[in-house]
Amino acid sequence: MPREPHDTPTKASAEHGEVMLDGPAGLAASMTPRAARASAEAIGAAADEAEGQAAVPRPPREIG
Repeated sequence: MPREPHDTPTKASAEHGEVMLDGPAGLAASMTPRAARASAEAIGAAADEAEGQAAVPRPPREIG
């Protein structure tokens, strides 16, 4: 079943040399600084691309 996109940003903090993520829907992850930087760049690029796209209507949810 498709879900609506979240509009709540993920929180990030640094602990013991790792980047800790805490986000919506129970998102919890730890990353190395290298992986966190690469992920941040990829997320930024995808956000730029998504902002340039027309909003696409989501299909109706199936019940049952």
